[in-house]
Amino acid sequence: MAIEFNASKLLQVLVRNEARVAELYTNLANQMKDGKGKKLFEILSEDELKHERIYADLLKKLPDEDTAEVSEEEKEYLDSLIENDMFADADKSMEKIKGKYTKDEALEIAEKVERDGIMFVYELTRLFPDLAPKEMKKILNEERRHLQAVLSRAEVDLVKYLRY
Repeated sequence: MAIEFNASKLLQVLVRNEARVAELYTNLANQMKDGKGKKLFEILSEDELKHERIYADLLKKLPDEDTAEVSEEEKEYLDSLIENDMFADADKSMEKIKGKYTKDEALEIAEKVERDGIMFVYELTRLFPDLAPKEMKKILNEERRHLQAVLSRAEVDLVKYLRY
């Protein structure tokens, strides 16, 4: 049986998360001792703020009836993604954002954040392929580059690779 799923649910999470992730990355950049780590988190923060603006604009333009038909299983999965998102609990997310981290801990958090971001963007584009396809493709590619840079442990060349 098909169930309606509203695109605004995912976009609202993305708007919230991009703002919090940008704040987290700014905090992490301020904690980094070396230039490579600091630069990586500064670039990531800037990109996440751009993504937040794009998602917020899309959310404003989204018609109320922009829904996709999904199975009950897909809806449960999507609801689970939203409910268990690392920024769903405001108090705990603020602890993460304001926390003190070593470079390795910061990169582990960034890895989770970027993986989650990719999952959300992928699901949004899968369910709503006509929703700003150029912008969504660009964001997905940027999130993938972010993850690659984080996984590489912020090698100098990959920090440069984040920008075209």
